[in-house]
Amino acid sequence: MTPSENIKHEAAEITGRLGYYIPPYRLSSLMKTAQRITDLLTRSDVCMSYAECQIILTIVNGAIDTATGKDENS
Repeated sequence: MTPSENIKHEAAEITGRLGYYIPPYRLSSLMKTAQRITDLLTRSDVCMSYAECQIILTIVNGAIDTATGKDENS
């Protein structure tokens, strides 16, 4: 099996299991974004507790749910 065929097979298998597939290059981009967010929340000049970080992430998640209409199904 060629590398291209392996990736297509992997994508199909993961999509079947999870309903979506994130290619490695996209995962890298997402991880870099997560790192920037984590750095922002944990900078020494901000000095937030883990509980406060959770509050901020809950607010952001709620805004995303509102923007995508997911909060209407609740």
